[in-house]
Amino acid sequence: MSGTYRLSHTFALTARDSGRDGHRIVYEAAPGAHPVISGGKRITGWVPADGAEGVYKAKVGDIDTRQLYVDGELETRARSAKNPSGFSKTSTGYTFTDPSLNTYKRPGDLEVVSSWGWKLMRCPVQSIADSKMTMRQPCWHNAHLQQGQEIQNPTWLENARELLDTPGEWYLDKGAGEIYYMPKAGQNLSTATVTVPLVQDLVDVNGTRTDPVNNVSFRGITFSYSTWLAPSSSEGLIEGQAGFRMVGNDPDFDATRLKWQKTPGAVNVSYGHGIDFEGNTFTHLGAVGLNLNTGTQGTDITGNVFRQIAATGIQIGGVEVIDAHPDGSRDVTKNTRVANNVVTKVADQYNGSIGILAGYTDHTTITHNKVYDLPYTGISVGWGWGLTDQGGNSNYAPGNLGVPIWDTPTTSRDTKVTDNEIYDIMKSQADGGAIYTLSSNPGGAVSGNYIHGIPSPAYGAIYHDEGSRYWTNSGNALCDVAYQWLFLNHGMDINATGNFTTQPAYSTQANSTGSTISGTTAVDSCAQLPASIVNNAGLQPSYRHLDPGPDVSDHQAPSRPGTPVAVTDFPTVADLTWAASTDDTAVTGYSVHRDGKLISATGRTSVRLPGLTAGKTYAFRITARDAAGNESGPGPTLHVTMPTGTDLALKKTVTASSYSEANTPAKAVDGDLSTRWAQGLGLPDPSWIQVDLGASYDVNGTITTFEKASGYKYRIEVSPDEVHWKTLADRTAANTTAATDYAHTDDPVAGRFVRLTVTGSSWNGGSIYDFQVYGTPGTVTDRG
Repeated sequence: MSGTYRLSHTFALTARDSGRDGHRIVYEAAPGAHPVISGGKRITGWVPADGAEGVYKAKVGDIDTRQLYVDGELETRARSAKNPSGFSKTSTGYTFTDPSLNTYKRPGDLEVVSSWGWKLMRCPVQSIADSKMTMRQPCWHNAHLQQGQEIQNPTWLENARELLDTPGEWYLDKGAGEIYYMPKAGQNLSTATVTVPLVQDLVDVNGTRTDPVNNVSFRGITFSYSTWLAPSSSEGLIEGQAGFRMVGNDPDFDATRLKWQKTPGAVNVSYGHGIDFEGNTFTHLGAVGLNLNTGTQGTDITGNVFRQIAATGIQIGGVEVIDAHPDGSRDVTKNTRVANNVVTKVADQYNGSIGILAGYTDHTTITHNKVYDLPYTGISVGWGWGLTDQGGNSNYAPGNLGVPIWDTPTTSRDTKVTDNEIYDIMKSQADGGAIYTLSSNPGGAVSGNYIHGIPSPAYGAIYHDEGSRYWTNSGNALCDVAYQWLFLNHGMDINATGNFTTQPAYSTQANSTGSTISGTTAVDSCAQLPASIVNNAGLQPSYRHLDPGPDVSDHQAPSRPGTPVAVTDFPTVADLTWAASTDDTAVTGYSVHRDGKLISATGRTSVRLPGLTAGKTYAFRITARDAAGNESGPGPTLHVTMPTGTDLALKKTVTASSYSEANTPAKAVDGDLSTRWAQGLGLPDPSWIQVDLGASYDVNGTITTFEKASGYKYRIEVSPDEVHWKTLADRTAANTTAATDYAHTDDPVAGRFVRLTVTGSSWNGGSIYDFQVYGTPGTVTDRG
């Protein structure tokens, strides 16, 4: 039935509450009902507070909470202005210049909140005297464990009666058993519903390794008004990453991150098998929304809404040794499906937390979710920074940063992050992404996601960080990305192919090895991205009522495009053109399909298609789209047989002006896009690489794939004898704008030696993944 069911303690299930003999235990809303499970208490009896204009107070007795809601809206714990001046760090806390702090009635209630990169740390005050602020231990110790990431001066001060000066702020005086609030305009405390949450875990499903909870479902229930008091303890909230915090009093930083403590959920599952959550709402929660602990298997999380949650929305699996290297399969968190959920306005108090997080897990699928309006990363997968993987992280050899080297892989594998819509993230923290990964994940895939509205603090919209390995990225569509669409930092053996972006910039750190980034299509605007990807991503039609988005009035698709025409200057590249489509508003883009598969997109009526096979016949068709995402049917099919020919430079003898470390010249002509030639470290432009074709050819073109997505100037020359050179192509006037650049001429140049000179590299240095040369056996007289 509808109504609010208030809890004074956790509703806990054990194995004896399981469904048995093929039956399920279902906790479900009655048809048309909207039941609410609440850990909150309503506060009434508000009266004007003494000596404070516009402030009211109410007697609450012996309670503790970190949240207050007025008519369902989270209000702000009393805080200072941002970045208060006059603070200097000491070994035990801070000195300050504001004398009013010395007069605070309850300094032990005060918290210092300090933002750094991806972290928002909170440390409680022990005492204040003589313009010195002493912080509580072990919080202050732990806040300095991670070298280079120590707590800084306050970003703001929080939780003092003296700071309550702005409408919408509140303060709980636990010593007096009173709560204070300054109403916003239009709020009437005699009629408003004021709620404070008092229960941490609303529901716990408590199985064990030998006696799991089986076959339980929760459907159509709202879980609301939980709190979490650990940040108020002497541990504070010293984040390591993703809401996991450093606790205890270890003398040294734990590089494994295996002892960091996870944030609990309002709903928690431990050793649960076949536990389903469908059509629920998780809101007004003081920690994580839904948390799956060690040994939880076969969980289905479908069609739920996670909104206004203090920490991570959905948290899957753990990050301890038992999760990474368990003794047996019963401890593995596996076979989790997270589909068609809305995750928004989460991590709204603990800003270093995540929309959806998976730690060490096996076969987790995160698909068709709508994730937006977050302070930090959207979806995060993996843990360990590669240090806990089999053999450790080779980038930190020898020594593996002192972390024990396991001879077995972790449980992380086969994670699929597909067809999600992720946008409007990184609103307060830095160094994250829409999709962020750590460590090895064999079989991992990031595909079909629509990612947009990503500001520059996201170092990569798709960000494969420390030790990320064996991920495949394909068919993603990205637009309005401020910095770069892809970032590999110590990422290894990663493949990215067939992605679409308005921001072609990407980067791979020098210690990112064995990775291939190819077939990226850059378009000029969001409305040119393939409508098939954009329309398919996010909530599927039967779930879009959960978060409908803006109304769309344009439902008319463009007409079908005309028949394409092909030009094939290279045996591996086709240039298509076609007659334009028409639309009742405007055609904004076209998608190109090869043998029924989407391969490219453009805002023009022409496109260059690389990566084809010499001598092979292909079937091409074009569709058109408009700004509303309406897509036409495909136009007529064009069959193209590519000319014969081979890359004349492939595995031929090569020399260079210099090279750095393992990036030898031969790696530019080995046909492997994961290896490259790079000029000597620290050397200035220009640099050059030269191929001996082994015989004379009439050279008519080259294809060069540089390390960076843009920023190079270069020249191609051909010589019969390494003495007399003739220019084939001069690209020294402007920087390249894509990683792969094509040079072709209808007037071939005869010669045996082909030299590419990088005349400018935007301070990156000459660096080439692949250098291909095309032509025919020599018949043209050298005109030199």
